Amino acid sequence: MSKTTSILVVGPDRTLPREIDSALSSLESVRMVTHYTPDYRQGIESARSRRPDIAIVEMGTDHRSLKMFVEEVRVGSPETSIIAAYHAQSLTGGSGESDTIIKAIRMGVQDFLRRPVSSSELEQFLERQLHRPQSGAQLGRICTFFANKGGVGKSTLSVNVATLLATRRPGRVLLVDASIQMGVCNTMLNALHPKTSLIDAVRERARLDETLIRELAYEHDSGLHLLAAPNSAVEATEIDDEVIARILTLARRTYDYVIVDTFPMLDSVMMAILDLTDRAYLVTESVVPTLRGAASLLETLDEIGLPEDRRRIILNRYSKFAGNLPVRDVAEKLGQEIAHVVPYQKKLLIAANQGVPFVIGAGRSGDFTRAVAKIVDEIDSDWSPRFAQSSVLNRSESSENTPERGNEVRA
Repeated sequence: MSKTTSILVVGPDRTLPREIDSALSSLESVRMVTHYTPDYRQGIESARSRRPDIAIVEMGTDHRSLKMFVEEVRVGSPETSIIAAYHAQSLTGGSGESDTIIKAIRMGVQDFLRRPVSSSELEQFLERQLHRPQSGAQLGRICTFFANKGGVGKSTLSVNVATLLATRRPGRVLLVDASIQMGVCNTMLNALHPKTSLIDAVRERARLDETLIRELAYEHDSGLHLLAAPNSAVEATEIDDEVIARILTLARRTYDYVIVDTFPMLDSVMMAILDLTDRAYLVTESVVPTLRGAASLLETLDEIGLPEDRRRIILNRYSKFAGNLPVRDVAEKLGQEIAHVVPYQKKLLIAANQGVPFVIGAGRSGDFTRAVAKIVDEIDSDWSPRFAQSSVLNRSESSENTPERGNEVRA
C-alpha cells in the first residue's frame, strides 16, 4: 500500500497555506494530505491528534511561542518533523537570519523553508524529509469499510473480516465502530451493553494514550478487540474529526491492524478516517441504483484525492440468477475492477441474531468464509513484514484471481 504523507501547517498568516497549496499542486511524485491551524495552541492539539509526518510552522519574531510548539510536539508526536517557514526580511531585527536559524535549531526545529515557498524548494525539502532514516516502532495498518448507503452488508463484513483476522493475530486487531450514529458491531459480537465506547475516549481526550485505548476496548473470545460506537446519536455529536483522528492514530501505535466500520456519510469525521486509511474497501451490491450511488462516490473520492491504489471494491451478497448483473458489468458501471466478490449467504441473519460472527460459527468452512479469508489474506499480506512469520495463504495467479473477475467465490 502506498503511503500518503500528512502535513500540518501552523500559523496565523493566511498566505502560508496558499503558498503550500500552490507549491504542492505542481508536485505529482508524492501524495499529500494537508491540514491547517491558525495558531500554535491549536497546532499542538492537532499534532497530538493527527500525528502528522511533517509540521510546517510559521516562524517570526515570537520565539517563545515557537519554542513552546516545538517542545509540546516533540513530546506529543515525536515522529513528526518540525519545519520552520519564514520571510527573510522579517528576521532583520536585533538578530539576523543566521542567528535566528541557529536559535531555532537549538529549540528542535529540523529544517527550514524560505518564503514565498516555491515548488522546486518544497520538492527538494520533501525529498530530504521522506528519505531520512525512520526511527521508532512501525505503525499498524488502518483498513476502512465504507459504502454510499446503508443495508449493503458493510458492518457484517467489517465484523467478520476483523474476527477472522484476529484469529490469526489474537490481541493485535482492533475493530473501531465509527458508524457513530447507529453502530451495530457490538451486537454482532454479543457485546450488547459494553461498559466503554468511543465516547469514553472522547471524554478522556486529555489523558488519552495507547494504554487507555486498550483499556477502553472490549475483548471478544476470538481475540478481537472492539471500540464500540456511542450508545446514542446524542452522544455521537461529541465526536469530531480531530478526536477520531487522534483515536485512530493512537490505535495504530498499539495494534497491528485497525479495522474501521463507518456510517454512510461523507462528513468531516469520515474525511479524517479516510486521510489515515491505508486500505479503503467500498462495499456495494449488484443493484443498479446502489451502483449509481457507488460510482458517484468513487468520483468524489477522485476529487478529494484518495488514490485508486488504496481503494478496493467488494461486491457483496452476490449470486447468479437470471436478470442479475454479471461481475464484468458491475465493474464497467463503476469504472474500477472488482477486487472481491462475496456470495449471498442467508444464514448470516441467524449469526447476527445470535451475536456470533459467521466465520467462527456455523459458516467457518463455507463459501462466504472463503471469500472473507481472501480479504483477510490481502490485508495480512500487505503488512506481513511486521511479523517474523506470515500466515498468509499462497496468492499465486489462478482463474479466481484474474483482473477481470477479481477474487470471486462461486455462490
